[in-house]
Amino acid sequence: MSVSAVNSATNSYLNSMQSAYNQQAQNFKTLSSAIQSGNLSGAQKALAAFQHNIQTTSDAPLSTAVSDPNSQASNNLRSLMTALQSNDRIGAQSAFTTLRQTLNALFQQRSNGAADTSSSSSVD
Repeated sequence: MSVSAVNSATNSYLNSMQSAYNQQAQNFKTLSSAIQSGNLSGAQKALAAFQHNIQTTSDAPLSTAVSDPNSQASNNLRSLMTALQSNDRIGAQSAFTTLRQTLNALFQQRSNGAADTSSSSSVD
């Protein structure tokens, strides 16, 4: 394989991953807004979109974190789903805050372990 073919494949992969990360961030922001406004039905839809995006992006850090049913991120997602399904606004807000903290810690760990720490991410 030529260098230009490798570069092209790499660029295509990176563009695909960037798009997936952008979609995850947008879904998370939509989820955050819905929970903050008390729109639990909208939050359920946003959470479903967020989870779908995570599951279809197998190379993404979030996919790795939630694929382990015993991970903190996976437990936080389950708590949020339970609160939303129970129409528990306070519980959903609390579970979302915990999930956001867990994901921020996950991104921080990955940023600290990366060679280029100048582009660290967080979810807000």
